[in-house]
Amino acid sequence: MKTFFFKFFCFFLLATNYLLLTTNVIAADYSSDYTVDYYLSETENRLNTKVKFTVSVTNFRTDVYVKQFSIGFPKSFTIRDVKASDDKGSIKPEIDSVNSTTKITLDFSNPNVGKNSINNFYLEFTQENLFNVNGNVWEVIIPTVENRQNGNYTINVHLPAGTDKKISIAKPKPDSLSSGTITWTNPTTKTIYAVFGDIQYYKTDLTYNLKNDKLIPVYTDIAFPPDTLYQKIYLDNIDPIPAKVFTDVDGNYMGRYFLNPKEAKTVLFSGVISVFSKPREEIIPQIRNAFELQKNYLLSETKYWKVSDEKLLSIIEAQPKTIYDMVNYKLKYNYKKIESENKRLGADAVLKNPSNAVCMEFTDLFVALARNKKIYAREIEGFGFSQDPKLRPISLVSDILHSWPEYYDTQSELWKQVDPTWENTSGIDYFSSFDLNHITFAIHGKDPEYPLPAGTYKVGDSRDVSITASNKIPEEIESLKVENDPMPTKINDNRVYKAKFKLTNTGNVFLWLKPLKIEGTNIDINPSILDLRVLAPYEKKEFEFTYNAREKNKKSQGAISIEFPRNKVTDVQFTIIPFYYELSLVIGLSLAFVTGVAFLIIIIRKTRKLTK
Repeated sequence: MKTFFFKFFCFFLLATNYLLLTTNVIAADYSSDYTVDYYLSETENRLNTKVKFTVSVTNFRTDVYVKQFSIGFPKSFTIRDVKASDDKGSIKPEIDSVNSTTKITLDFSNPNVGKNSINNFYLEFTQENLFNVNGNVWEVIIPTVENRQNGNYTINVHLPAGTDKKISIAKPKPDSLSSGTITWTNPTTKTIYAVFGDIQYYKTDLTYNLKNDKLIPVYTDIAFPPDTLYQKIYLDNIDPIPAKVFTDVDGNYMGRYFLNPKEAKTVLFSGVISVFSKPREEIIPQIRNAFELQKNYLLSETKYWKVSDEKLLSIIEAQPKTIYDMVNYKLKYNYKKIESENKRLGADAVLKNPSNAVCMEFTDLFVALARNKKIYAREIEGFGFSQDPKLRPISLVSDILHSWPEYYDTQSELWKQVDPTWENTSGIDYFSSFDLNHITFAIHGKDPEYPLPAGTYKVGDSRDVSITASNKIPEEIESLKVENDPMPTKINDNRVYKAKFKLTNTGNVFLWLKPLKIEGTNIDINPSILDLRVLAPYEKKEFEFTYNAREKNKKSQGAISIEFPRNKVTDVQFTIIPFYYELSLVIGLSLAFVTGVAFLIIIIRKTRKLTK
């Protein structure tokens, strides 16, 4: 009777993750069904995983049966309490270390033989570092069985009882969610990536080293991490405070500093950045309004965002997914490049040298192709929070920075982030869904090179970016300072008046402002609605409007009411008088003045006559 060894290996997937592979035997000899259960338990902010493999092999021939089963793990995986059994009882596992792999081999005792006979075997062990507690979320990359010839394959993840964690990101999407169990049936991807928890918090400290080498005073504008559709900033401190704070047309959070000749200055930013798995509903209207101001340049060609290969352009459909797949098909990530000068090539140049790409080239090619196909797209530069630089590399050299593209989906009217670089290196889908590991430092829509992100203002080999995941919910302080020039309490019905107001964000979060409505009682106001969009921490905006009496030739009372964000209300009361009232008063006062002067002159003359 013919026997075969049924080998079931798992290997590193780009340094830290692994694949499950079966030997290439003839598919017609047998079928195999796999069920893998992951039972999670949480202790002291750490996740332990009890793993259970159930493998059922059905023989299709009388002269074939299963003799041996083996599974391998990278040595970095902490595995203990290994137990194995088959239909006849327990099996003693043989555990060996081979190079960088821990291998578990099982020899089966007295297996069932014959056509359509079934052999079941079971392997259980505890693994401490498969599911990672990453700040406020749990994250896992689960290997899948590759080269399966036939049979069914099921993966179940069982969450701890009583946990409030819910799956927020899954690649691919699970087939069912039921009572704390997430199930994938017959997955076709090499890995399953899942995140539990929909918000991640990052404690962030950034250093900007500024220097003026000129002999004249200059100013420079630097970009702090901005609020976006998927990101919220909680500011702790900026030292020193900028002379001016503003948000540019792309939505960058800019601070202006003045430097004397030959002056050097260090700026420190500290705060917490929260990253969301879904768009922030409360700011979607403002993001859509901002897009209307941005769209006129989001299809433009630039130095790095242009493609001259007409043949390539002719075969690409005007679909974001098609462009994304083409970028991954054309380019190959070069790990050695990130250790060198790493000169930015741009889309055209990298197509001539496709094996010399890092994240910048993946991004540039996507943006260039998208814009050519009339798809609004731009570049994001920031930080890729990665525990494995091989799996998810970070490659802007100046610090551990990363870049990725986003495109504007005109159907949903939302920006969609994608990362062809990390899909190219990890095999994980970064198009249909994203993750919580991308932190935005700078948005490049109008200019591919400006503003520079944090981490590029360096002195020597200084480390200027420090980011750690946290499970501490940051304190939110919303505070708005309202100032205005004094307004009169009495106005006439024939004059137009002007009012000036200043708003300053004195809190630690962005204030996304709804259109400001100015209401008047017996008063006409122009403009009566002001769209201030957003106010960043420390940012000050000024606005003005004109007002005048609505009715003529009638004495009445009027008022102006402005409701600012956070329930701040300014009410100004007026007494409205007809113009002729004021005119008659002026004339009366003038006559009184003239009469008084004339009377004084007469008295003086009489006094002089008496003294003579």
